[in-house]
Amino acid sequence: MLLVPTFLHLLVTASVIASQAPQQVPKDLFTQIYQSAAARRQSIHSIRARFTETTVSSLLEKPLVAHGTVIAAPPGRVLMTYADPERKTIALDGRSLVVVWPDRHERETIDISQTQKRIDRYFTQATPEQLRSMFEIRAQPDAAMGGADLIDMRPKRKQIKEGLERLTLWVDRERSLLVQMQMTFPGGDSKTITLDDIVLNVPIGDDTFEVRR
Repeated sequence: MLLVPTFLHLLVTASVIASQAPQQVPKDLFTQIYQSAAARRQSIHSIRARFTETTVSSLLEKPLVAHGTVIAAPPGRVLMTYADPERKTIALDGRSLVVVWPDRHERETIDISQTQKRIDRYFTQATPEQLRSMFEIRAQPDAAMGGADLIDMRPKRKQIKEGLERLTLWVDRERSLLVQMQMTFPGGDSKTITLDDIVLNVPIGDDTFEVRR
């Protein structure tokens, strides 16, 4: 379960992973994506989308595919509502993660403050140079996903490798928005989220990210 907050925070921060990028002449595709995302970030206050989540695990006979909707607002508020295969709601705010299974009448709250600090250190607050010092990074157009660029990030540091073997991001070239991401964990398990029907700057209120049973 502790992998969940990492994944959800990356969902919010991945498309603006370069939020503190200096304005300089791009040296390669990764730098171009980095700078475009940084500029795009200034105009994004909230995101709503449909998602498809695919989980591959050695504990599963076949991949588990789930569908639902997600609302996210920087810097770290997320609400994911699963419609199938089991109704579930996940919410987080940078300090805690709440999971509710309404059909089971179960609720769980997890302190993720330390996880958030690690994510800020390794992703949100990192410059391009710092990212390259922590990851082997390769960026290229993805022929299989027209109009999107692929960023492949493989950790160099042991601390990151212990929880993440590979992070792959797909960024829409025209809109500079994250449209798919995949986390591959040690041992080969993976989780992929694909976003569709993305709408920016949807109205949100104080109760938008509340979890109701």
